[in-house]
Amino acid sequence: SKLETRTTSINVAGRLEPARRILHTVGIAGFVEAIHVSVGDRVAEGQTLVTVSRDAPGESYRPLLVVSRIAGRVSDIQLMQGSELRSGAAAVTVIDDSEYRLVAALSDKDAFRVAGMGKTAVTAHSADGVSLRGSLISVSAEPDYATGLFSATLRFAAQAGARIGMVLFMDLPVEAVSGQFVRQTLIVRRFGRSVMWVVGADEKLKQIPVTPGKPHGDDIIITSGLEPGTRYPSRLTGYEKEGLSVQEYREAQKKGS
Repeated sequence: SKLETRTTSINVAGRLEPARRILHTVGIAGFVEAIHVSVGDRVAEGQTLVTVSRDAPGESYRPLLVVSRIAGRVSDIQLMQGSELRSGAAAVTVIDDSEYRLVAALSDKDAFRVAGMGKTAVTAHSADGVSLRGSLISVSAEPDYATGLFSATLRFAAQAGARIGMVLFMDLPVEAVSGQFVRQTLIVRRFGRSVMWVVGADEKLKQIPVTPGKPHGDDIIITSGLEPGTRYPSRLTGYEKEGLSVQEYREAQKKGS
């Protein structure tokens, strides 16, 4: 037996969003003189998106240029060529797809356990078999009071297979337990207590009392009674007997098989 750490996780899902979404607005009243981009175009930071002429009859002003505040892709255009605008009107939305974010819903019970595990790496999977690596960034400090659910925010770098809007499923760790784990089938109840068959220093089988803890799948953690490095049968065959040597035990198994 050896000491190891097992992690308990919960399964969550969410949809990939761009890392940032910037809505560019017009700071003056006027009309749209020119739209220089189309939905789907890739733009650089500082690139002109829209030209707006000021609405000031009898006066001459230089047109206002609405430029992109980030490098990314045009996702929406909220105005039309020649249309009149009020100051503050929405113009063009640009998304930053150099990385992605995903927001997953958590129950109040799970939220604090996930937050307690810190910023952990995760591997997410889509229904069509794409695997993406990301990391947990934060857990909201309070829930959406309408639903009672907290939010976990994860970050995914741009990578092969990643696309905006795809649904991803992943496990988030909620607990890490260190100790010795054995198959639950190796624990035997005898005279009201739990015992295990082990190999003693004399290379003979013997039973020792152990204290089992919380199950982890098919295994269970042993909280006391089993010393690290102790050898034990990988499965029980019914040929276990107190004082039987390892060689005799193996021979009995061969004869019985």
